[in-house]
Amino acid sequence: MSDVGQPLTASLRGDAVLHNIARQFSRAAPRYDNCATIQHTIATAGLNRVPGNIGTLLDIGCGTGRNTANLAARGFTVTGVDLAPGMVAYASQRFARLTFKIADAQALPFHHNTFDRVFSSMALQWCACPRQVIGEVARVLAPQGIACLTIMVSGSFAELDAARAASGLAPATNNMASFAQWEEASKQCNVRLIESTAALYIDTFTDILELLRSIKTVGAGTRLTSSPTPPLSRPAIAALADAYPRTADGGLPLSYQVAHLILEK
Repeated sequence: MSDVGQPLTASLRGDAVLHNIARQFSRAAPRYDNCATIQHTIATAGLNRVPGNIGTLLDIGCGTGRNTANLAARGFTVTGVDLAPGMVAYASQRFARLTFKIADAQALPFHHNTFDRVFSSMALQWCACPRQVIGEVARVLAPQGIACLTIMVSGSFAELDAARAASGLAPATNNMASFAQWEEASKQCNVRLIESTAALYIDTFTDILELLRSIKTVGAGTRLTSSPTPPLSRPAIAALADAYPRTADGGLPLSYQVAHLILEK
């Protein structure tokens, strides 16, 4: 089941940045799961934090529906939401018995106290205001409900940022909210923060083109500004490869700084 044909939420309409995010992730939908290896590893850590196996559950930023289906198989009555219409269409086709909707995490289209659990993995970093997001999570959670949120935070892609700076290239990654900002937002809303864990995940690549392609293929290179980053020239790519740090065996590491938050209403 899906609401693929419904209009996007008011907070999305007219916002060029969010439209760009939705467009890029819609394009990534058919190939996302085959390329999102590190994202799957991170999501698994988040899924393992979700307690119980009954009740209603909302998956925010459901993407292809893989995590939503995992939670449904555990026994939850699930609803998946995503900003990207292409992701919602893909998930709805892949898991036809589950419910998916187009929605903005900053303006969830649900009544107060609707869900026993809220889950999200590697999606909320695209939102401009952590407090607004946590407020929406708190609003739709039922009393005694629990939210398990896994969020990419500032400091991610540090190796790429350093290599670009060393090779004279302008920054291309987004200024994400910090771990501390997400913690503080959680403390300002109608929930109790019962776990906040900072975790580091590292993916490794054989060459710079493979690394850059991994970011682009899953939509993670989408800019949070309306100004796109120009493509790199061959000399710039060569300079970036020369400046990039390497592991002991010659691989190119790419780090993801992640916040694991568990909230109780």
